[in-house]
Amino acid sequence: MLVVIVIVVGGTAGIGAALGLGGVTILAGLTALFCFIAANGGPLRADLKLLAVFAPVVVIGGALPRLLGELSHVAGVVALVIVVFVAALLPVFGSRFVTVGLGLGMASVFGFGFQITGGASGWQIIGAPAVAVGVVIILRTLMGAGDPDKPTRVALADALIGNTGSAERAARVWLADRPRVWQSRVLGAAARFRATMTVLKDRQRALPAAEAEALGEVLASARAQMDTLAAAVKAKSTPDDLPPVTRAEPGVPLPGATGRLLDDAWRMVDSVHEAVTTRDRSTSDFPRHFIRQLLRREMEGAFSWRSAQLRHAIRCALGMAIALTIASFRPGDPLTVSFLMTTFAIMQPEWRDTLTKAWQRVGGALAGAAVLALVLWLLPQSALLPIALVALLVGFPFMQTQPMLFNGCMVFLSVGMNASTRHLDPVHTLIEYVLLMAGAVAIGLLFGFLAVPGVPRPPLSARLADATTEIQRLLGLVSNLLRGDEVLGRTVGLRFREATRAHQNLIAPAPGSKAPAADQQEALDEASDGLRGLAGSSLALFRLGNTAPALAEFTADAARALDNGVEPPEPPTGLDDEQQLIADMVVADLLRVRHARPALA
Repeated sequence: MLVVIVIVVGGTAGIGAALGLGGVTILAGLTALFCFIAANGGPLRADLKLLAVFAPVVVIGGALPRLLGELSHVAGVVALVIVVFVAALLPVFGSRFVTVGLGLGMASVFGFGFQITGGASGWQIIGAPAVAVGVVIILRTLMGAGDPDKPTRVALADALIGNTGSAERAARVWLADRPRVWQSRVLGAAARFRATMTVLKDRQRALPAAEAEALGEVLASARAQMDTLAAAVKAKSTPDDLPPVTRAEPGVPLPGATGRLLDDAWRMVDSVHEAVTTRDRSTSDFPRHFIRQLLRREMEGAFSWRSAQLRHAIRCALGMAIALTIASFRPGDPLTVSFLMTTFAIMQPEWRDTLTKAWQRVGGALAGAAVLALVLWLLPQSALLPIALVALLVGFPFMQTQPMLFNGCMVFLSVGMNASTRHLDPVHTLIEYVLLMAGAVAIGLLFGFLAVPGVPRPPLSARLADATTEIQRLLGLVSNLLRGDEVLGRTVGLRFREATRAHQNLIAPAPGSKAPAADQQEALDEASDGLRGLAGSSLALFRLGNTAPALAEFTADAARALDNGVEPPEPPTGLDDEQQLIADMVVADLLRVRHARPALA
């Protein structure tokens, strides 16, 4: 991946330089990097669809504030603040859109910064992101043409193995691709298998030694066979030597519902084996408009004054407005771009992440300044430009993995390139750079900690209860619809918005709060994923309408199962593939919430 990033950034920068982009070449490289990260890792078809939407947004978002700034500085500032606000809201759609929002914001801030300094023309600001997007589209197509749906199979295999965060990723990748019937069956069985195994491991710790040992051996056998099936799922075609499922029995009586849960786990292993061996590649009947509906409902939930993500977007917009006001008093300063980009990059949804970003900027800037001061002492000023270009190539691949190293390299780039091309005093330029970074960090920290007036922050246990109650209400409303009762779409939309808002507030920490313990954070992530999955399943059930009365009682029982101590219901028999998938996901998410609840009480 490191080599690919170097090719993306270096190739884009080279093309930009050949086309005469001048100093905006770095914008082309940055935009290419963010576009590549955002549109890489999923199936080819889904990644290209994302690029088809993301590309014009980046070009317009990067150019519009710059072009409006030519007519009116105030209009340009307002446009940029709006773009930053939108970029800060995008992560509500999922973790993948964090990079999308970052890329959009960086491109816009970078382009407008050049407008303030007068260092680039309008066509250069438009051309830089356009070149970047073109390079990424060509490269992504070449990388995925040989096996377009490989990322989907890999994500499903990871969900079977149980890697962290793999369940939600598998569902999103499967939805984004052209859903196949065999993949749908694997997805549903994987979710139930993982959740059931988690509950069984908890029960194992509470059993007497003999029963616990017998159950442990059976669980190990089931896990080993599922690992073998995961390798078969990942393969492009089913291996000829795939062994049949061999059920291991505990040999001793197991108390309560443990035996039933164990049978359920083995049935999921059988389901995956059957799906992998048959590989029904026909397209699943899962409604394609479901994704659009889900994204729209989540965005509606974000536009609530009680939404933590909305308040973060407001903080980002206010912080950027202050930074732009300061920058307007320094027209022509070539370091304005670095100042604005640092301010934008530091402000994060969680205040602990803001602190981390600030430390990475401060540490990297100080280390880079110290090394650059040594270079200025030992080498002539004419060496600064080639050193700056080398620092650019060295730093870009480490933007995500070693951000402090990347920030140190950016000191060389900003100071070295500006001192060389504009014939400035490098020592004074270095001092000014450090002072501007200190100002950017101060603004970022101020608005990272700023509490936008909203509602009092209840404790974690109360936020979990609120999120759970909203999901119960949503499931109850959907069950009425499945029975044939008349339910208005706007009523379901309201309940979904409230559920989304409660979920966002559940996972967003209060400014100044301590980080939760490792086990509590793990439980919070598990409960969050489970509740988010139940919200998505509720919308899928709503789309079925009164065509699936068999699921009405099941959905009502699922709502009751969110009460502490109530067992999840068994799906009814005779469901089609789409209904079975939804039911399996509901049961799996109920088990995840139930498993996480004790650690969050």
